[in-house]
Amino acid sequence: MCSYTVTIIGSCSIGRGSCTHGCEMTALTPALSQGEREPSATLRERLGIPTDARRILVFTESSHWDTNWLQTSEEYFRSRIEPIFFGVLRALEDDPLRVYCIESVFFLRLFWARHPEARDRLRALLEPTAARPAQLRMLSSSFTTADTLLPHPEAILRDFHLGQEWLRRQGLSAYPTTAYFPDNFGHSPHLPSLMRAVGVDSVGVTRIDGMYFVASDFRGQSAYPLKGSTAEVLQKQLRTLDFIWKDDDGAEVLCHWNAFTYFQGDMLAHAGIIRWNGHAAAIPWRTRGHIARRIDGFVRQLEPLARTPYLLCPIGMDFNDPITDLRALLERYNRERYGDTGTWTILAGLDDHFALLGQHKDDLPVLSVDPNPYWMGFYASRPELKQRPTRITRTLVLAEKLSALEPPDAKLEAALHKGWSNVVLMNHHDAITGTSPDRISHSEQKTWLDDAEAAAKDALRRASAGGPVPAPIAPTREIQWRREGSSLRVTTPHYALCFSRARGWCITSFVALGKEQLMGIGFDLIVYSDEGGLWRLGHEYRGGGFTERDRASLRPAKIDVVAIEGGVAIVLQSDLRGKRFTRTVTCRGDDPLLRLRVEGHVARRQTVTARFEMTHGPVGLRMDTIGGSIERPRERGHSPTFWPVPSTLSLRGPTHALHCAFEAPSAVSFSPAHALEWIVARNSTKERAFGILPVLAHPIGGTNDALQTHEAAMFVTTGPVGHPIPPELRRRLELAWLPDDIHAVKRWVRTLVQCDDADVSFSAIKRADVGDGVIVRLIHEHPWGKSVNIAIPGREIRAAFLCDAREHDLAPLEVAGGEARVGIVQRLTTVRLLVPGCPDA
Repeated sequence: MCSYTVTIIGSCSIGRGSCTHGCEMTALTPALSQGEREPSATLRERLGIPTDARRILVFTESSHWDTNWLQTSEEYFRSRIEPIFFGVLRALEDDPLRVYCIESVFFLRLFWARHPEARDRLRALLEPTAARPAQLRMLSSSFTTADTLLPHPEAILRDFHLGQEWLRRQGLSAYPTTAYFPDNFGHSPHLPSLMRAVGVDSVGVTRIDGMYFVASDFRGQSAYPLKGSTAEVLQKQLRTLDFIWKDDDGAEVLCHWNAFTYFQGDMLAHAGIIRWNGHAAAIPWRTRGHIARRIDGFVRQLEPLARTPYLLCPIGMDFNDPITDLRALLERYNRERYGDTGTWTILAGLDDHFALLGQHKDDLPVLSVDPNPYWMGFYASRPELKQRPTRITRTLVLAEKLSALEPPDAKLEAALHKGWSNVVLMNHHDAITGTSPDRISHSEQKTWLDDAEAAAKDALRRASAGGPVPAPIAPTREIQWRREGSSLRVTTPHYALCFSRARGWCITSFVALGKEQLMGIGFDLIVYSDEGGLWRLGHEYRGGGFTERDRASLRPAKIDVVAIEGGVAIVLQSDLRGKRFTRTVTCRGDDPLLRLRVEGHVARRQTVTARFEMTHGPVGLRMDTIGGSIERPRERGHSPTFWPVPSTLSLRGPTHALHCAFEAPSAVSFSPAHALEWIVARNSTKERAFGILPVLAHPIGGTNDALQTHEAAMFVTTGPVGHPIPPELRRRLELAWLPDDIHAVKRWVRTLVQCDDADVSFSAIKRADVGDGVIVRLIHEHPWGKSVNIAIPGREIRAAFLCDAREHDLAPLEVAGGEARVGIVQRLTTVRLLVPGCPDA
């Protein structure tokens, strides 16, 4: 089953029915606001588009600025950002009609701080006037171009909020309703929900599954788009680069896909191969004939994939300088060629392009897409860079919840701010992904994490001072274990396990709720020879390799049974390909969770997975995403297919469901042969093909020779297909990944703000940064039209407002009897509560 719902409204050759993948097409009505802000004729007049123009090529100019990738942020700033900024300032001041776009806030903030003499110039270009819009446009309010598959959802929302807060503190009025993700390696299928939560209604993306990207594979361009991919649906079936992306809770964004890269137009005024990072394998070439050929070539690429008169050609390769006199080149083309070609060219902001599209939204398809997997290796590259940000974010959220209703403490607030300001930088698509070289990863990125972690621990210490004293541990229910020849059997009130010495002390039986879960071996370790690198596993490209070489079930292992409070820990040690791996299975009588831990060193060019051979039978594969949850196929594009799972995966049958929970984002596969496995360790180096050839688009590699650890848990529930994990088990999972000494604090926090619906949880409770009151963020997996009451025990809520995650108020809410009434129509709902006795920071 394909993961698309497709709707075509307006002139389309595909009516109600099914696409070639069997996707049902339903009648949905887009409800976007883009284009409704400015009448069409006024908008076109402002952009200088003739009334008779029927084909408009829209150039948008920016430059993709990684916070750190091949260089540290300081190195990038000195070598590229300063000269680019001064070049942009000159270009915009010389041409009051020229527009330039900035992807995110990070380097703007740095340039603002380092060059106070340029602030007035920047302000004049960033602020609109009565006579003209802003020349310098913010494409997003976030600090980074954040990956949306791996970071904690709250970290992504704070990224947008903190960037917006910085703009506000400088007195800048920019409040972007766009977001640009030009270089992300896939996107959450619930990106619309995330964007709605931060007040964004339009997004630009580039890398989606199945698309062709120059120099990334030894397959020719004719092999693309790949069968069954999002790129194939857009490029071959629907023939559009513009669409309305709608996810399963109704959130919508107007979306543009850069099918021809985010730097399609960078060579407009050059002849040669490429411009990149201030270098050019090309020479300037600005003749009228060359410019005309370039523009006509862009039109030939884009027009067959356009459902509106507007064709978008992005200019924005990494760290490139602005094109000299760009608008003059376009004006010359218009004067000399418009009458013959019918193509009018303009230079505008991405927000202008979306405003123009908004006038034609009824002509665009509505799609529910899962644009993954684009690449899969980065889901598991450098696991520490995924685990630590997740833990830090949990700590910061807990400290905020503890302190939100208390009088402000300056040192606590400073620690919170420092923690968030550092951890959100790890959202970047070359940071948490682990795709920077060793020098950057081991220096600047780990320094950010060290600073964030220290601040988070300080904030939690201050916030929990005077908190609850841990209650005495209640007696636990007993478990039984015994050795029977070559087997070890463990029985708890929740499950029974059998370990086999002949199988390397792997699990050979796992019975839960009276049902055997395994067809074969469980908690086996599989070693793969992996020719991939930081971005991809070896089998994702032609000439690569991802081949099984060894497994723990074929090797003798050492076993120790260690008594722990309330249970036992079974510690298994195996030597695989010359490396020692330790598996620990923790069983407690009062805990339905089967705890699983793997630690070890992995050799270079190898990847290690934990595998469970599950019983056969009809089963749905459902997992959480950043912003929601989704059912995915077992394989898509690759065999095996590894999916990014932020925290929980469920194998749902007719009466039972087996759930896997992960302490941090993990790469998980479920094969057609019912083998469930996830990557527990990876030491990727530089991608190579056919054993010797480098992959030009992926010029760097990295190593991870340090000890790697992975934490997971399994449990089984009963109920019909689609039944969610019970709230009490979700709360237990929250505790599972926290240190034991703060469990009492976590339980206490749950009592501070309450909801009358147990299915609602609070992802954030914090003091407002903008305006008064307390900000609470509600999560409900199945929100359809519910209303809930929010209360603060011992306090009376005076007023409440629906707002977005940037703390911009949207509408007042009903308050009665000191409680706020909140309509839950989306998974993420942010509310401002005004409560007497809660002073502001």
